[in-house]
Amino acid sequence: MYLKNDDKNPTKDEIIVDLIKDQLEEKMQASSMDINVSCKDGIVQLSGFVDVLKEKKYAQDIVLYIKGVKAIENNLTISMDGNFNDKHIEKELSDNLNSNKYRDRISNVGTKVNDGTASLIGTVNTLKDCHIALDIASKTRGLKNVVNNISIVSPKRVDDSSITNNIIQQFSLNKIDNIDCNVDNGTVTLKGVVESRKDVELAKDIAMDIKGVRKLKTKLKLK
Repeated sequence: MYLKNDDKNPTKDEIIVDLIKDQLEEKMQASSMDINVSCKDGIVQLSGFVDVLKEKKYAQDIVLYIKGVKAIENNLTISMDGNFNDKHIEKELSDNLNSNKYRDRISNVGTKVNDGTASLIGTVNTLKDCHIALDIASKTRGLKNVVNNISIVSPKRVDDSSITNNIIQQFSLNKIDNIDCNVDNGTVTLKGVVESRKDVELAKDIAMDIKGVRKLKTKLKLK
C-alpha cells in the first residue's frame, strides 16, 4: 500500500494508482467496483473480487499498459456467489465452447475440470483458435484457472519464411508499420513501437491467425 504524501503534489505511485483506477472504471465499468489498487515503487498490487477469470486477466492487461508500472501482483479472487462444483463448471464450460460464433473453429476442443481448474484438450488449426478457446473458457462462472493442453495441427507444415511473408503481408493490408517480425521454428517474435494498445492487439491477432504459428512473443512498445 502506498503512503499518502503530505505535500500537495501527488507521488509517482499515487499518480499510477489514479491512472489505473480511471482505466479500470472506463474499460470494466461495474466489474471494477470491487477491485482495490495499491502501488509502491512502481509495483502494483490488485486485490478484491471479480466475477470470472476473464475479468481478472483483463484487469491485469489494463495495468500492464499504464506508464510507470514495473510489475504487477494480481491477487484478485474469483467470486464464488452460488454453489459451483466441478461438475457444474465443466457443464457450463462445455456449453460455452459449443454455443458461440467460433464453435466451428474450436469444435475439437474438450475440457476436464478438477478443483476449479479447467484443462483444455484437443486440436485446433491456428494459435488464434487456441486463444479463442481460452478466452471463452475464462468467462465461465466459478472457474479459477485454465490450463492449455490444446495442440495446434496444420494440414501441412509451413516453413518460417512463408509464415514471415504472410504476417508482413497482413500487416501491410492493415496499415501496420514499424514492426519487425522474426520467426524461428514457428515461434513468432514481434518487436517495434506502435501508436496504441489497439495496434498491439491487432498485430497479435493477425500473427496468431497465420497458419504455422505455434507461439507468439510480443515485445512491442507504445509511443
